[in-house]
Amino acid sequence: MNLSPTTDAVNTAEAVPAAGAARPVIIATLSGMAAVFMWGLAPVATRAAVAQLAPLPLTVLRAMMAGLACLPWCVSGLRRLDRAGALRAIAAGLLGMVGYNLPVALGVQWLPASTAALVLATEPIWILALARVFLGRRTSRRAWIGSAVALGGVAVIAGPEAVLSGSGARPLEGLGLVLLGTLLFGACTIVLRPLSTLHGPRTATAISTTIGAVPYLTLAGTVTPRSLAALPSDAWIELIFLALGTSVAGMLMWNLSVARIGSTQAGLLLFLEPLVGVTGSLALLGEHLTSGSLIGGALVMAGVVTAWTAQRHTGQA
Repeated sequence: MNLSPTTDAVNTAEAVPAAGAARPVIIATLSGMAAVFMWGLAPVATRAAVAQLAPLPLTVLRAMMAGLACLPWCVSGLRRLDRAGALRAIAAGLLGMVGYNLPVALGVQWLPASTAALVLATEPIWILALARVFLGRRTSRRAWIGSAVALGGVAVIAGPEAVLSGSGARPLEGLGLVLLGTLLFGACTIVLRPLSTLHGPRTATAISTTIGAVPYLTLAGTVTPRSLAALPSDAWIELIFLALGTSVAGMLMWNLSVARIGSTQAGLLLFLEPLVGVTGSLALLGEHLTSGSLIGGALVMAGVVTAWTAQRHTGQA
């Protein structure tokens, strides 16, 4: 049966809004993927950078550069916050810029970047656990089982060599610091999401990043002109990538993704992070995965996928 011109016009008019509605979702998904790609390479860049500059001055420089980049948007955004919003922004900034960046930078100096990338993959587990504790969200039994499997994978990655290696207990300390940073970044994600939803991803990112950089002013003395002059060009590239790439652009794109498609859908993108991190470690740093890392990494990913998809089906993730 031939459709009349009127019917064709109606169908065309209905198709345009559908395509227009899908476009923001596609953009938000691609934005989240870009953020995860940069975050996957973050332990690789950090591992390379700490070979040229100690973790503390590296983190100070990273925070100062990121804070200065976000300062203009922070100043305008602060005027829009009420007291509760300001307190939330302070908490998110401290959790993300201090609670995450500093422990990870300290821990990565004693770990292969590939190991750090696998440990960082547990972030969705911490988001689920923290949402259960602080937001009262119901967590399914399958999600708890997946979480236990993922943490068992971390234990396998640590292995007996983490304690018995020639460098003493430093690898185990490094793993614990990276795990702590991952936990605190999960908390940052939960705390910051309402600000992203209410005031927009750019404002939330700028305010939390700038506020999180403030405590590092007390540590500015760890950065000396001599250390800066001695940095090779590749170290500056790594530093710029960490500061303006992962801390600013990465957070902005992640907050946009979470605000547009929600933590459930955006959280699924985090499964790409360890793949990017391990691939980058092997290709750019020439690292090699041990059997323990392979087995432990497989357990981490299996546990995280099990927990996150189980919680997604309950509508609580």
